[in-house]
Amino acid sequence: MKLWGGNYSADPDAAFWEFNRSFPFDRRLVREEIAASRAWVRALGRSGAIKPEEATTLERGLGEVLAKLEADPAYLEADVEDVHSFVEERLGEIVGELAGQAHLGRSRNEQTVTALRLFSRGAIDVLARGVASLVGALVEQGRKGADAVMPGYTHTRAAEPITFGFWAAAHAWGLVRDRERLRDARVRVDVMPLGSGALAGASLPLDREAMAKDLGFATVSPAALDAVMDRDFAVELVSCCAQLQTHLARLSEDLVHFAGPEYGFVTLPEAFTTGSSLMPQKKNPDALELVRGKTARVDAALLRLLVLLKGLPAGYQKDLQEDKEAVFDAVDTVTGSLAVMTGVVAGLAPSREAMSAAAGREEMMAAGLAVALAREGMPFRRAHHVVGALVAEAQKSGRSLKAVAAEKLKTDSPAVTARLEQLFDPLEAVKAKSLVGGTAPDAVRASLDAALARVTRS
Repeated sequence: MKLWGGNYSADPDAAFWEFNRSFPFDRRLVREEIAASRAWVRALGRSGAIKPEEATTLERGLGEVLAKLEADPAYLEADVEDVHSFVEERLGEIVGELAGQAHLGRSRNEQTVTALRLFSRGAIDVLARGVASLVGALVEQGRKGADAVMPGYTHTRAAEPITFGFWAAAHAWGLVRDRERLRDARVRVDVMPLGSGALAGASLPLDREAMAKDLGFATVSPAALDAVMDRDFAVELVSCCAQLQTHLARLSEDLVHFAGPEYGFVTLPEAFTTGSSLMPQKKNPDALELVRGKTARVDAALLRLLVLLKGLPAGYQKDLQEDKEAVFDAVDTVTGSLAVMTGVVAGLAPSREAMSAAAGREEMMAAGLAVALAREGMPFRRAHHVVGALVAEAQKSGRSLKAVAAEKLKTDSPAVTARLEQLFDPLEAVKAKSLVGGTAPDAVRASLDAALARVTRS
């Protein structure tokens, strides 16, 4: 069934018909389309455009279409042009020709964007819950490891001691921002286009605010032409997804290395690894590698939307049929990645011993030693140079940095020399970073608590 064709003398070319059909993918919006159609027929009935009993019959019929769909997935199989045609055809099987009245005053241009907005709003809510779950898992692990010292890295090189909880908090806060971006984007998604017609608005005396309330939208679109062509909300949603997936990739990258035998900081939960077809000893971090790799898919979806929209004139164009798959793929990829990463993080088994041993490398105490010298009165730039020379001497002589410092500083800075045991203790080094946001255990716990509060309060 086509929703058009009265002025055509023949059917479309068969190859073009398949090329033109969107039902193979926009069928995913069938529940949103039914919801919007029910709101529309209610509005028609309230306005007097159709009889109240006709509106009731149509709404009941749409409810029956939904019930049949829920009962039998095969009911969704049909050779139709799009999801809008499908719903009207199935409605016609139930209520007869009256089904055509469900389209009174309505254009597919507004239908498709309404359905996509409804989908996007629901997707944001699902993603926000997924982010909150992952933050919760990071916070739980971080609280347990708030005082577990490990190396912190810059340029992929060991830099200063931190704690496992501090590392977990860093990843949690990136996700907090992701969730807030999603919730902010939801404001611009939550706008109802119904009543915009094909581009110029509807001529029926409809109550758009009542329709918006029926569908749970916060507001109605203020400009019909803008409403039917606007896909800013889709770009914004997929942009949020791309940033979120990038944060998941960064977390994955850390864990790939930390779980390797060269580090041994954590053991991954076995359920999220796979074996090798040749090497019996392997437990590969495939879950993490896939999350990292799938970032390319989400980034590509964002680029796909931006390129799609570039240069389109005002009004609905059939190009916009290409928007949905990009949104679906980005949302699906990030939703799946969040579930996997939550399972991985929740099942991590950190090794305090391995992390502590790695954090004991004396070179990582160099910055703290320079600060200690500066606090005793030596200009920091000179202190930085002095400690750099001590590091070079230790590397050249094969002696420990602490031993070299004890020998070289005993005359120039006896006070610092007397504190070398404390200055070279990784746990004492992290305890010294007690400012808000620092790596001291109490500061870490406060940071973790604040991150969890930010994702659970709304």
